[in-house]
Amino acid sequence: MGNRPGGYDPVQIVNSTSFNAVGTVEYASIFCSNDNFVVERDETWRASSRGVCLLTRISATVRTPSGNIQAEPYVSSGTSFSQFAIIQVGANQFRVTRVVSGKGRR
Repeated sequence: MGNRPGGYDPVQIVNSTSFNAVGTVEYASIFCSNDNFVVERDETWRASSRGVCLLTRISATVRTPSGNIQAEPYVSSGTSFSQFAIIQVGANQFRVTRVVSGKGRR
């Protein structure tokens, strides 16, 4: 609900790591400008708008005491999904992943 006709929900990225992160959301069309983001630990970044842009990639760099670590990016041929998270998957390993809501089918 609340979507403008023909538009997708703006991208949201939850930083579930213990560190701050920066990155870029890339869209499929040259008519859609990429979004650069900065998201502090345990915070959520929201894009200001999106329109009908399909998302193709989210890259993130996590700023840890050991240095800046490149997270494994989320890559798609073009998705309308809007909810993503930066998660820690190992000692110095991070990943950008899609968040599947608990509602609806499994």
